[in-house]
Amino acid sequence: MDRDEAPGLELVPADLAACRGIAEVHVQAWRHAYAGIIPAAYLDGLSVDEHEERWRHAVARGSPRLLVARLGEKIQGFIGFDASRDDGAESQQGEIWVLYVRPEAQRLGVGRWLCREALEALFEEGFTSATLWVIVGNEGATNFYREMGFQVEPGSRQSFMVGAAQLWEERLHIPL
Repeated sequence: MDRDEAPGLELVPADLAACRGIAEVHVQAWRHAYAGIIPAAYLDGLSVDEHEERWRHAVARGSPRLLVARLGEKIQGFIGFDASRDDGAESQQGEIWVLYVRPEAQRLGVGRWLCREALEALFEEGFTSATLWVIVGNEGATNFYREMGFQVEPGSRQSFMVGAAQLWEERLHIPL
């Protein structure tokens, strides 16, 4: 479902009208990607309305920069990117803050297209590298990012809490 495989698929900057679709993709993708990693009760409690409100604030702030992949009016995926939020990050380090694709549109090129566009935009803005964080155990995401050229940064693994569950994440890096 990339440009060549899906006539009509387009990447556009997110606007307020896209926030509902972004939230729907976000919640669906979390429930799909993190089943068995994040407790089911937490995933079941995710709210499209709450996510929509968060994405409305992000669009209004202009940070992160958001692109959506649309087929007609239906959002297939989205990506958020900007300068790195990591403590001590170099000023030339960008970050993929978030990338999610509707479960039925995964493995069809949507994520690759979004990621390539974001990395190109970061490069054009003068960033020399990009990072992202991936939850340990999300092998689909880890494999995808490795295929895109990202490498795990040794020693970057850290824990965080989701509800009552302790999870681990690790940072991946790519030169631009």
